[in-house]
Amino acid sequence: MYEYRKSNDVEALMEMAYFSFAVKRTEQELIKRFIDTGLSSGTEIYGVYDSNKLVAAYLLYPFQIRFRNSMIPMGGIGLVCSRPDYRGKGTIRFMLEKSIETMRAKGMVVSMLYPFNVSFYRKYGWELFFRKKLVLLSPGSLIAKENPSITAEYLKFPDEVCKEFYNEHARKEYNLALRDDHHWKRHLELSNNEAANGVVKFERDGKIVGMMALYLSSGEAMFESIVTVKDFIYNDNETKETMLNYLKRLSLQVTKLRMVLPEDFLLWPYLSDQPSEEKIGNAGMIRIVSVEKLDGLSVDFELEPLIVSVNDKFSEENTGNFEIKAEGGFLRISRSTKSPDIECDVSCLSSIISGFTSFKEMIEAGRVQVFEDYRGQDLPKVVTFNLEPF
Repeated sequence: MYEYRKSNDVEALMEMAYFSFAVKRTEQELIKRFIDTGLSSGTEIYGVYDSNKLVAAYLLYPFQIRFRNSMIPMGGIGLVCSRPDYRGKGTIRFMLEKSIETMRAKGMVVSMLYPFNVSFYRKYGWELFFRKKLVLLSPGSLIAKENPSITAEYLKFPDEVCKEFYNEHARKEYNLALRDDHHWKRHLELSNNEAANGVVKFERDGKIVGMMALYLSSGEAMFESIVTVKDFIYNDNETKETMLNYLKRLSLQVTKLRMVLPEDFLLWPYLSDQPSEEKIGNAGMIRIVSVEKLDGLSVDFELEPLIVSVNDKFSEENTGNFEIKAEGGFLRISRSTKSPDIECDVSCLSSIISGFTSFKEMIEAGRVQVFEDYRGQDLPKVVTFNLEPF
């Protein structure tokens, strides 16, 4: 009989992770540092034991993320792995089912993960949540103008002004997460092929107006260098152009520029040529941990009452009929004894409430069953995006 509990067996976790993710020997120390950094900032190991042997495990990261217009507790699921001799024996299923109970007990309202396989996690209640745009270009192809009143300063680690500026934007943009020093340390952790990183702070009249994170790495060709840009945050278009101009001025040193962006980021007007590569790919998945705890979520839409029959194979608390409506700037969710208008599983509902998709799209895809009283009520879609590494 398996037992699920919190663990401190880092060595056993790492051995399983090395095998599960085919981690090269040269990268194993990086994984160890990444785990240690997480554990120092509230991340916990949970796992499945067979007697006293850890046979499957995962890391649970605590975050506060923006969801619609509210900041809510989110449980990040990372490094899900198991021993090779316990594959196909139900350990992962048992562990993920118990993870819902753990997150619910901790007050986490939703959970997020980065899937190795979408269908694998979909059957456990997670669904696609956001996409990210990856653009590869020559920095010399940028044609943005510089505003001389805006100054730039490179920092090895964000100062208090940068951290406050980022968190201010996190509360109102996409699905960004609040960060403290521990989160920033993990976010700026160097990979094995990276040489340096830091943040660039942009100020006007002594006040911060923009910031971005840079990661410098070497390419495959001799003397080839690549800068990866994340956290491209700005207050106005003049700042945006100045930040792009800053990247353009790196062209004497940097061969390629890689940008990790939300899918609605407008870049093409600031380019003299096509990027060498541009693609939008599915990234994270989301799962509702507690449907009822979404009651009171701040939203910017109205929704007439809708009775949704929700199926959650791994949580009785999320199974049943719920009335969902939005009025006065808040989402209201409560259990209902009325007959349902529509029916879906918790993974589908999770993606819809996040704004990634809608009931209309899921009805067309055959993921939502419609009953005769349904009047077309729906939640509006929004651009979803998150950039936390775990």
